[in-house]
Amino acid sequence: MVGFILGRFSFDVKDRASAFLTKAIIPFVIVFNIATYQSGVFIIMAGIVIIMLMMLVMIRIVNKDPVKNLCFCYLNIGWLGLPIASSFFGGGAAMIVIAAYIGSSLFGNSVGLGLMAQGENMRARIIKIFKAPPVLALVIGLALSPLSIQIMHYGKPSYEVIKFIMSFLGMVILGVWLAETSFEKADFKNSLLHFFARSSLFFILINLFIQICTYYEVKLVEENILTLYLICLLPPAANIIVLETHYMKSGRSASMIAWGTCISIVAIAIYLVLIMTFKVNPAHGLFYLV
Repeated sequence: MVGFILGRFSFDVKDRASAFLTKAIIPFVIVFNIATYQSGVFIIMAGIVIIMLMMLVMIRIVNKDPVKNLCFCYLNIGWLGLPIASSFFGGGAAMIVIAAYIGSSLFGNSVGLGLMAQGENMRARIIKIFKAPPVLALVIGLALSPLSIQIMHYGKPSYEVIKFIMSFLGMVILGVWLAETSFEKADFKNSLLHFFARSSLFFILINLFIQICTYYEVKLVEENILTLYLICLLPPAANIIVLETHYMKSGRSASMIAWGTCISIVAIAIYLVLIMTFKVNPAHGLFYLV
């Protein structure tokens, strides 16, 4: 609501807050969680990349449009998924969503460049990928991992404050963005169909991933199954419009992202109400509820 109100004014809030969130706040959260990582983080990163790759391959069988392809497989795990998961499911959920966010960011930016930047040199694309804030944060976090005990002890208070700022800014940016976006009614039906197709396919693939991790006793996954199901409901990543604007000089994804975000907010709200109503344990899955 704060973001939606601020979006009605002329001064620039969204771009500055987005830059601060992307270049400072989220990288700090990534560094802290990777430096103090739990067993299973890199399995989740790899799993998300494989799932997104499978979704991309499947959607390209029926549609070759790079914008629609990215909107189908590249999800808003960072700005939307991370604040919501942290608020409702706690620290373990933040860890698993951060792992998923790093994996999706690496995949989304690399594949996005590959799909959209047809005329750009491959070497330039690779350099841009490795200079992306999530990648740099991952490298710094790995380098600091030998100091995990000290970082946990001295950095925990700062981390809690910054995690709140991340959640608040993420929601503010979303509100401003929704206030500034024009919605095309004609796109609603397509966005709704894409949401059900994307969520259903992601649900099937994430269930397969959960079954494999359960078989090999990956505790981080077993203890945060509901968080993984939450990812199924997320909308296309807002970063898609940045990639499209820069490389294709168009903005067709804006309406798809806007409608997808509204639909996802409703779906996530219903999901969280069901969890609270039935008092589902975060360590359990929907199959336990059924």
